Amino acid sequence: MSLKKSALNESAKATVARLKANRSQPSQAQSDEKAVMGNSASNSPVAQRVSKNKTSVNAAERKNVANQIIKQLLFGELTQGQALKALRINVLGMKQDVYAKLVDISRKTLSDIENDRGSYKTDILNKAFKPFGLKVGLLPSSTNALRLLLQSN
Repeated sequence: MSLKKSALNESAKATVARLKANRSQPSQAQSDEKAVMGNSASNSPVAQRVSKNKTSVNAAERKNVANQIIKQLLFGELTQGQALKALRINVLGMKQDVYAKLVDISRKTLSDIENDRGSYKTDILNKAFKPFGLKVGLLPSSTNALRLLLQSN
């Protein structure tokens, strides 16, 4: 299990590193990395935690939590904004401002997306969902049709 936990940690770190490498401001990326990674030697929540009372999800559970949220999104149980907020908080445990810098959008834009306000282009939405391996696409409008389609594969 230790190897599995380590692999998931590396996956999250690799995603953060990849997103930062794509940014055009190297000095900003270095300061963001310190804020995102925090003190890796300690198991306590770092400064960007959403709440002091929020329990962090260990690396082994992150994928399960993310998959559950994505499943709820696909079947219409969560809106796009609710899903993004749940993923940001429950999987990454980041505040809006830190996450917005990570994905290179403004905090206000992130807030509007999470509160289902406004209508944003797909490139902005794709930036917001990229750390979770998601992008905007087309799905059947009926949840029954989606279930049947997923069961047939």
